[in-house]
Amino acid sequence: MRILAALIAASPLLAQAISPGLRVGAMVTPLLTAQPPQQASLSPFTIGPSIEIHLWRGAALGADFLFRRAVLAISPAGSPRAQIWQWEAPITFVYRFRRPAGPFVRAGISFNRVFDIAGAAECARGPLGERFYCLDGAPLAELRHRATSGFVLGGGYGFRWNRLRLEPELRLTHWTDRNFGVRDSAVQSNLNQAGFLLGVLF
Repeated sequence: MRILAALIAASPLLAQAISPGLRVGAMVTPLLTAQPPQQASLSPFTIGPSIEIHLWRGAALGADFLFRRAVLAISPAGSPRAQIWQWEAPITFVYRFRRPAGPFVRAGISFNRVFDIAGAAECARGPLGERFYCLDGAPLAELRHRATSGFVLGGGYGFRWNRLRLEPELRLTHWTDRNFGVRDSAVQSNLNQAGFLLGVLF
């Protein structure tokens, strides 16, 4: 009974210590770059749930689970396309200089994974586990690492709107390796990525 009473008494504190939310935004740099005849484009939206655990004063530990999509095609226009689906899970330390409104910075690590390549067929495998994908029998891209990790830096300005906290920010990520291709490949992942995100915390 004492344990139950303690949990009930602590529930308001726990609610204040954990903030769920949502992040939406757009990438400034593309997920993939391609050379002719391949063509790459990026869906303008990044979206996913977010959660923060408040540690002390303006410090917090944050985690996101973001989804994004890229499209690969082979010229000419109107040809079949492949959709590349990827999730990213950054885990960052956040510090807010002033609350409820004010600037903030974040730094941490991130993990990603290509979880689906729709519309393309795997047509070969390399000696180190590389997977080659084709579109209508034509070579499209080489998936070298389905998952990789990187480093995250970001910053922005947060403010209150009713009971919500809105946080627009610029976020930079440097990946330690490419998901697709190498530096000279016709299709390759960008090691450095930048994006604008809007965080909505409850």
